[in-house]
Amino acid sequence: MTKRRSAMIFVLFLAAFSLFGCARREAERDLQNGVDAFQQQRWSDAAAFLTLAEEKRPGQVPVLMLRGICWLKLARYTEAAGDFDRVLTFQPENNEARKGRGEAYLGLNRYAEAAEDFSRALTLEPDDVNTRNNRGFALSSLGDFDAALADFNAALEIEPENPLIYYNRSAVRRRSGQTAEALEDLNRCVELDGENALFLAARGKITAELGDLDAAMADFNSATSKNPDYFGGFKFRAEGHKSLGRWQEAYDDYSRAIELEPNDPELWFGRAAAAMQLGREEDYDRDMARYDELAR
Repeated sequence: MTKRRSAMIFVLFLAAFSLFGCARREAERDLQNGVDAFQQQRWSDAAAFLTLAEEKRPGQVPVLMLRGICWLKLARYTEAAGDFDRVLTFQPENNEARKGRGEAYLGLNRYAEAAEDFSRALTLEPDDVNTRNNRGFALSSLGDFDAALADFNAALEIEPENPLIYYNRSAVRRRSGQTAEALEDLNRCVELDGENALFLAARGKITAELGDLDAAMADFNSATSKNPDYFGGFKFRAEGHKSLGRWQEAYDDYSRAIELEPNDPELWFGRAAAAMQLGREEDYDRDMARYDELAR
């Protein structure tokens, strides 16, 4: 969370407490419980208490803002967009609500609307790195790679040691055919945060595409070691094992990835291929049936 967002939340706390100074004791308790849960990052509990407070005094901006942030944390993007949208009906120039709604739109894959919200927010805060990074992601998802790269470059001018921006820029560079430049960005990511399995797995994926499978497997091994709950590390390492003809190792890694991300059709297809090579016909039939179901 950025310093600016933290300061905004502190202001919301103060405003929220002022709302119910003359309200019923029950409403005050709901609000207090909601704020306490929010501060402890118990997002589901906070949202539930804030909902009770909202029901007793509808339309209070600080309560809607805090609950919207909870919904973002819980990846309940429809509810988050709804809360921020209500705030903007009361306060059309509320930039924090506009940025929050943009983040919710990102989660809903509504990239054009997200980019519009971020653009309007940047007219008021042009040096907001997080918003510029978010707009770059939205624009890249819309296929506007040049504009996305401009946003990422501008963000890195302001905050040159932010690994997430390098990661997002690497994805755009890779999709633009700038593989060497994408690898440079991922090297920088790992330099800045060598514990992040996402960065390691992504670098390994590009390194494998460039033909250095030993280096790629080293990255995949590091990714799975540092975060055994990140499915991508196992998925990419399984692909590496497959390239090396290590079918049992590939099967095992696909299995672990499926445990973590059971709705990715590529995982079921990959494990089916490994099962075929291992002569496990029943496993092959099972996995292909699941792949066909997910890929419809």
